[in-house]
Amino acid sequence: MKPDLEMSEVWSAFLAKGIAHPQVIVVGDAILDCYLQGETKSRFESPMPIVTVNDRKQIPGGAADTAFYLKSLGCQVIFLSVIGEDWEGHLLRQTLEESGITTSYLLTHTVRQTLSRQRVMVGSQFLVRTDSGSTDAIDSCTEQALINQLKNCFAQCQAVIVCDYGYGIVTQRLKDTLAQLQHSFPHVLIIYEKIINEKSTEVKAQKALSSVHSPFLFSNKHISDSDELLALVNSHSIAGRKIVFTNGCFDILHAGHVSYLQRAKALGDILIIGVNSDDSIRRLKGPTRPINALEDRIQVLAALDCVDYLIAFEEDSPSNLIRKLCPDIYVKGGDYTKETLPETPVVEEYGGVIEFLPFVENRSTTKIIKRILQGKN
Repeated sequence: MKPDLEMSEVWSAFLAKGIAHPQVIVVGDAILDCYLQGETKSRFESPMPIVTVNDRKQIPGGAADTAFYLKSLGCQVIFLSVIGEDWEGHLLRQTLEESGITTSYLLTHTVRQTLSRQRVMVGSQFLVRTDSGSTDAIDSCTEQALINQLKNCFAQCQAVIVCDYGYGIVTQRLKDTLAQLQHSFPHVLIIYEKIINEKSTEVKAQKALSSVHSPFLFSNKHISDSDELLALVNSHSIAGRKIVFTNGCFDILHAGHVSYLQRAKALGDILIIGVNSDDSIRRLKGPTRPINALEDRIQVLAALDCVDYLIAFEEDSPSNLIRKLCPDIYVKGGDYTKETLPETPVVEEYGGVIEFLPFVENRSTTKIIKRILQGKN
């Protein structure tokens, strides 16, 4: 899952300064997420569900998930945390190393247990989640060792991401040290805190772009790279979320567009919009279009709550993008049929579902433009 941080904005800002592969420190609670996929047997009566596991996946969670996400963007990542001397810790370290993330600053504690979350799933339904591992604050010796590691690698990096899930790794002394280092060597600094108690879950994200500014940051919903978007789609799919994809020009956003997108989102959990590039619109609609440039169209679409991710495409059809992402549901307007829709063979090839939604009557960009040109209300 994509962390609740504006990583794509940070990435764009580094590119604007000509830093192609920024060195980034990720420090925080490392978690190993385990997904057990199975099926239930109803032949025997039992007061509890019996699940036969036929597939299992272990993926990084918590701060380790953030490290993986940054690595997928092209960053050079140094990971700081504390894990146990157990198979979960060994697997987590091995997975990080295999992806090219630096783990030489990752500490192993002989007494602590690595944080792990196991989720049991039948189909797309989660049955139960079990958590294990040490959640108390690290001892003073381990704390000092982690602070020393932070000091050793801080100056060589351009950014620091702190992921505090409240499991004892990010102590107050560590935060104080980070503040002192930040004063001496200003970095891009993002602090993500997730504080959990019995009654509520509170998420706080603080961002301080102290040394990077970009004039063309869109939104953390805008994903410029299809590989990055694919990684997000895979994470959501593993978590059992249904992916909905639609596409269009969305030149002048109107009530018909908003209604259409809200109904599309209601068909699943995550709504992705493929947005035609300016050149693509000119080929489809003529040299006078688009009225609004791609950057403006993306900003307006990103303001809608129903939209989760946006990606631009250059071709006349998003077929290549659909073939790569394999969304569960592909949505188009009611003026199409399966026979006239160019993307139908691609969606049917991987087993996706096509849904057609009727447009709101008398609402279209073309009609708005005509009324403007005719000087009518």
